[in-house]
Amino acid sequence: MKRVVITSGGTREAIDGVRHITNFSSGTTGAALADAFADAGWHVTLVRARDAVRPSDPDVVQVPFASVADLDAACRDQLQAHDVDAVVHAAAVSDFVVDAVVVDGVRHPAPLVGKLDSARSLSVELVPSPKILPKLRGYSRHPGVVVVGFKLTNGATAEEAAAAVRKQLDTGGVDIVVHNDLTEMDHASNRHVTTLHGHHGVVGRATSNAELAARLLERLAVSATGA
Repeated sequence: MKRVVITSGGTREAIDGVRHITNFSSGTTGAALADAFADAGWHVTLVRARDAVRPSDPDVVQVPFASVADLDAACRDQLQAHDVDAVVHAAAVSDFVVDAVVVDGVRHPAPLVGKLDSARSLSVELVPSPKILPKLRGYSRHPGVVVVGFKLTNGATAEEAAAAVRKQLDTGGVDIVVHNDLTEMDHASNRHVTTLHGHHGVVGRATSNAELAARLLERLAVSATGA
């Protein structure tokens, strides 16, 4: 049985015991991919944000995470513990993590314990988060692992989108990049336009999560044959 690790949902970076910085990712795509891969006979581990949408297939193994560090550790553990054939990194990883919280002019390492008094002056210092995608191949104990990355743009031109995808292919240690743009997403109508890119160009397109899963399964079958 082939094995895949899929990541989904958004990371959370704590400010104090009750507040955090996150994003709008719901984990819908990751859950849909997990169900589709399980239906296709794969052993699926879904590394998902704690509040992300959950898959419906009871056979999907679920590993929850909160922060960028949690997600990084979970990916490392799964890829080092098992011979994973593919990793689909669909999680929305924060570009920044909370480094310190300044309360009334006094700097404290983050996160603070308990709940900050809302009457006090507060500022948050952010630093760039470590990139997880370029680490995945190095984490894997299986030399033939296929790495799938996701690239989200916002109102990008065709040239801008192509440049963003090429950068991820060149620096992310990935085999396939799934590109989507916020302007082409409408969850109410289940419209989710994506384009799959390989190192030699476009290898597939999809207009829904179901189609995306089918295209990925097709490409992974091609990769397995060395075509």
